[in-house]
Amino acid sequence: MIGVIAEKREQAVVEEFFELFKTPWEFAREGKRYDALVMTADTADRVNAPVVIVYGSGHRGLDNPFAIRMNESQSPVLLSWQGRRFPIYGKAVTLDGPGEAVLVHDGDRGVGGVRMADAGRQIYRFGFDLFQEVEHLLREGQPEGHAAIPALDFHIDLLRECVLSADVPLVEIPPCPPGHRFIACLTHDVDFVGIRPHRFDATMFGFVYRALFESAVRALRGTLTWEKVWKNWKAVVSLPGIFLGIQKDFLIQFDRYAEMEGGLRSTYYLVPFKSRPGMSPEGRDTEGRGVKYDIDAITSEMKKLVHRGCEIGLHGIDAWHDAEKGSEERMRIQRATGTGVDGVRMHWLFFAGDSPRVLEQAGFLYDSTAGYNEAVGYLSGTSQPYRLPGTNLYELPLHVMDTALLSPGRMGLSEEDAFERIREIVSHVSAAGGVFTLNWHHRSVGPERFWDDLYVRILEELRKNGAFFATARDAVCWFRKRRSAVFWDMDEQKGIAQVRLEGESGGELPDLIFRVHKRGGDPEDTTVAGEGLSVAEAVQEFSAEGTVR
Repeated sequence: MIGVIAEKREQAVVEEFFELFKTPWEFAREGKRYDALVMTADTADRVNAPVVIVYGSGHRGLDNPFAIRMNESQSPVLLSWQGRRFPIYGKAVTLDGPGEAVLVHDGDRGVGGVRMADAGRQIYRFGFDLFQEVEHLLREGQPEGHAAIPALDFHIDLLRECVLSADVPLVEIPPCPPGHRFIACLTHDVDFVGIRPHRFDATMFGFVYRALFESAVRALRGTLTWEKVWKNWKAVVSLPGIFLGIQKDFLIQFDRYAEMEGGLRSTYYLVPFKSRPGMSPEGRDTEGRGVKYDIDAITSEMKKLVHRGCEIGLHGIDAWHDAEKGSEERMRIQRATGTGVDGVRMHWLFFAGDSPRVLEQAGFLYDSTAGYNEAVGYLSGTSQPYRLPGTNLYELPLHVMDTALLSPGRMGLSEEDAFERIREIVSHVSAAGGVFTLNWHHRSVGPERFWDDLYVRILEELRKNGAFFATARDAVCWFRKRRSAVFWDMDEQKGIAQVRLEGESGGELPDLIFRVHKRGGDPEDTTVAGEGLSVAEAVQEFSAEGTVR
């Protein structure tokens, strides 16, 4: 078990961090022996542990016997660890003193973390404040320049490696279901349903320009096939027939997604009100943000989605800043679909510091807005769903959005370069666990974008890397189930830990994994069966080797 000594104001962040790093821990008690001790605050209490990990950009009592001196660095800084680089957004210092360098500052190559030996103990001293970094990542997020860095996940990896260095087995419930490496959420923002409602407006003329001219330029650059250029030109020619209602509307793509996904259950976020642009973060109406479709006109499509087992959520307009309007928007979707609405992603990814509290008041279980409009990666530094301290709203991070990758004026990548960028993210999530959340807009698999081939390649890559496919709601519910698992009645003498599910068993949700890490060896996994167990019965007992007893 890990003991934690932290500032009182850090308590909520500490608790959230250890829901992401799901391992036995507690706030340290005087006189108790722990497998590892994490310190972000000084204390006079006597706590025993074979490995002590001290964080802080200010002086700590442990610095005195080792004569550690600190030099302040310009923030933010990048630290290098085992070939990985991650930023520190708060105050950071370089350390002068004894020991082996563990972290190195990019640029000046100053030492950001050291490992020392003392009377049989391993002592780590890091020159930054861990839980302040965690809070910053969850509340503020990372700039686009650091989007590719899963900084919070790296903090978890670093702490795990420090604990294992003392040759003490580490118990963990990893963020992946049995038989899979991670969860994949296929989501679709529905900003357009058909070209017919856009007769002679800016959207129609923009489509004609892109289909006739920009697609030809893309073909000359090698980023679009001439076959798709021809399909774009045919789509333009078909516009009069679509407006007269005698030809199929090529911007209605629900059936195409069903064909490509082949039985996978995805999540569609629908805008509740036609021609309502909503308020911007600057306090102005957002011209051009209103949609032209009415959800009452697509009830047949929504029924087919529900029949396929797909989730329908809210693509919110004003829900990000007004709980009453958020509740109105949620209820509008519920009435139209006849199903409950638990999730929201804000249109244009509008969000503010108070949005989690507002969305929670509006009755949502989760939000999936934490992503970038002009980059892909880890806004919050993690692939895991999390809760902001002080709320019960889950945030399902959005990692990849098609328009951010491929649209001119944003990243503007070719499909091949975009696929390589996605592979990098999938590779990390496959190794670390968590959720890969993809947003492929409803209109993106038809004219004039034709990003359907790339979408199919992404599905193949996710399957190849061991994804468990789930709706956004089910992914969040699985992480709620993981969060409900608690370690109790720890017996370090006998090497026994018990795991208890304090919430519901999860119904059809996958089970959990009980994992034991050992230094220099592969982790050992055992499934924690939860289906059909009551709260009192949902107890599994394991030895330190990870076998069911």
